[in-house]
Amino acid sequence: MESTNMELHASKHRNSSRTATNRGRLWAASALSALLFGAPAFAHKTFLASERHLWGSGDTVEVELTSALEFPNIEYGPTLDRISFTSVLVANTQVQNVAFEEGQTALTVSFEAAESGFSVVAMSTHPRSGEISPEGAAAYFDEIDAELAVRQAFEDLPGSPPLNRSYSKHTKVFLCVDTCERGQEARQTPLGQALEFVGVADEARSFALVRHGEAVANQRVTIYSDRGEHTAAVTDERGVVRVDPSFSGVVLLSAIWITAPDEPSGVYHSDQATLTVLIPTS
Repeated sequence: MESTNMELHASKHRNSSRTATNRGRLWAASALSALLFGAPAFAHKTFLASERHLWGSGDTVEVELTSALEFPNIEYGPTLDRISFTSVLVANTQVQNVAFEEGQTALTVSFEAAESGFSVVAMSTHPRSGEISPEGAAAYFDEIDAELAVRQAFEDLPGSPPLNRSYSKHTKVFLCVDTCERGQEARQTPLGQALEFVGVADEARSFALVRHGEAVANQRVTIYSDRGEHTAAVTDERGVVRVDPSFSGVVLLSAIWITAPDEPSGVYHSDQATLTVLIPTS
């Protein structure tokens, strides 16, 4: 079998409008830094999973979209109306006949493998917004490892406002049907998701993070093994991160990009990208 290259009390009024403006600027700058790099291992992960990464022509390929605290657990499945984007490619050909089945633990995507070659399945969700209670804001700031300036700016808001956020999830999995050689270009080609991972040519362990098609440098990426291990890395100037040689088998790459508001009372949006891929043993 050939080797395969695959796979988020407030109490005090400000003394003056100038103070408010300065705090807003400080919050925006600090929030951007803290939120870009605060993607802890215990956050929920949304990803695509497949029981096999090498399928045969004629098989009915099944891929599950799920969310879980721990990879590779299959725990919570979204409903189909949460999905904004689906793409299924085999040998660089778009698969048109795709079926969906909702379930408690996963939303299952299935298709007939009529072609042979490299396959990319990707799904994104519609943005979902919500509020975090003032009492829950501290725990959320802990989760994203926010800096003191971010926390203080929120606590200094008058009254006891909720923390406003929205988020979208962008998932991808690399598979093969019969062979991984045909249509390999799809591995390196962005699909147009707001945030996504793509492969790097001739580098089985290297992946680039792109946002709206542009490389994202100096960005934290967390890498999980299917044995419960995880490690953190940072993308280089090309937006590329390399999976450590100690990781092999099915791994998950995860990154979060936060669009911070201008003021701490605004809504900030997170995009989480994940890639499930089979890494060959070095």
